[in-house]
Amino acid sequence: MAAAKAAKVPVAVHYDHGFDLALIRQALELGFSSVMFDGSHDPLDKNIATTRKVMAMAAEFGASVEAEIGKVGGSEGDYAGVEIMITSVEDAKRFYAETKIHALAVAIGTVHGEYKVEPNLRFDRLRKIHDEVAVPLVLHSGSGLLAGDFRRAIAHGVSKVNIATASFQSIVKQMYAIFLDNRGVTYFQLHDAIRQATYENVKEHICIFGSNNQCK
Repeated sequence: MAAAKAAKVPVAVHYDHGFDLALIRQALELGFSSVMFDGSHDPLDKNIATTRKVMAMAAEFGASVEAEIGKVGGSEGDYAGVEIMITSVEDAKRFYAETKIHALAVAIGTVHGEYKVEPNLRFDRLRKIHDEVAVPLVLHSGSGLLAGDFRRAIAHGVSKVNIATASFQSIVKQMYAIFLDNRGVTYFQLHDAIRQATYENVKEHICIFGSNNQCK
């Protein structure tokens, strides 16, 4: 939180994949400026009802809210082995109309974690959702996609992309290199290397997304 406040550019402190309303409220009370309620594992009616509660809660703190419909593959949070369920255009329209969510995460064929096979992304569905729903879209599980995939998704309304796994992979690669070259490495050297590896990965993706040099 302190780092975000000290940053020279606008930074959102985001609570991702929240399932528990009490924990979401705690995040808001701690100063998170953005929270996600993930009700994608619930029936649509329940997802809508709970998302509306989160919207009301976040309004008390002036925070933005992200929600998700459809199901991204792999596993995330406290449920595992989720099969992909591509987001329906009609579900997206109804969800937004009844929640007025600030950002909507949609499933177009991405998978949490590392891809075992080449992803088959449904850009056709993404384009239709973007045409029908006037809300910034979110792409979860962006790690491992090609630069062209990112740019195509952004052209069809994606305003936020999650790339945590790519940062983790960058850190692991750096750790291997350090231990191979120097077995006498210190904790502080590792700490600095982790920060640098994360920085390099984030910087690379900022450039891919076309988000560099955008602050006025």
